[in-house]
Amino acid sequence: MSAAANSTITSPARTAARFLLQYYDIWGRYFHGLNKRAHWHVLFLARTGDNRGVSSRAIHRTLYGSYGTDIRTCIERIKDCERNGLIKVFDEANRPTAASPGCLIGSTARLIERFDEHCRETIAEICAIASGEVHQYHAAAECNDSLISDIYRFFNAYDRMWRNTSELVVKQKGLTPAYAEDAMDHLVTYQYWAIIMLLWTASALGSDRANPSALVIDEIISQMWDRLCLGHLAIKERVTNLVRWGFFTEQTIKKHKAVSLTPVAESAINNGLAATHPLLIELHQTLAQYALGSEDKVA
Repeated sequence: MSAAANSTITSPARTAARFLLQYYDIWGRYFHGLNKRAHWHVLFLARTGDNRGVSSRAIHRTLYGSYGTDIRTCIERIKDCERNGLIKVFDEANRPTAASPGCLIGSTARLIERFDEHCRETIAEICAIASGEVHQYHAAAECNDSLISDIYRFFNAYDRMWRNTSELVVKQKGLTPAYAEDAMDHLVTYQYWAIIMLLWTASALGSDRANPSALVIDEIISQMWDRLCLGHLAIKERVTNLVRWGFFTEQTIKKHKAVSLTPVAESAINNGLAATHPLLIELHQTLAQYALGSEDKVA
């Protein structure tokens, strides 16, 4: 469903949620299977890097600071992107080399083409959702480094919002420090976010359903396996963890196991999304300025 079709949604939280969910649909169409946060950072940084490349150490510093990602995982995500033909890996002498802690990465023509198409679709969604109507900003605004950096900063800001939301829920659950730290390491990943947001969009605050009900675990699996590239056992494990960490509560629907958001989680997610809405509006206004600048150049 397009963003324009949902322009009547007035809840700031739902508006922000709609954009975020639409965005990850766009990402999945252009970069299917590269759905981890680290993939996203690698491709954004490669696209905006200059001819000298981006060092893997700089990427690792970003990932470690945001998610606690170790260097080995960072290198594996770089290899994933390279296997998909989206980045090239080279050394300081500009010679091809294997991905390692000392390597540099740069964009390929394939990445630039796909990334810029994804960027244009993202701009269109922002304009449709934030303004309530479709504008031509996405046609006028070029996918330059400044615009891409603004989009990058928006998602980094939302990542911080999500971390704060997760910390609030985990704290309410009263986990030991060790368990809480382990929970946070997982909750900042896209996989957990996607499962939680599926439940939020089925909740009282996230939907117009008169009597929101829990989701049967098999239904969660059917909606998530392709999006997350995970098997049913892995998705079940994540659902079980979310019960343990205070996000979900277990129920039974016609003898089938089901889960729904806890009141604490539902409220915390809603508040975090509502706080994200002004950032989305600000990003939309920035895009409008880029478009005006592009139109002035043409004139």
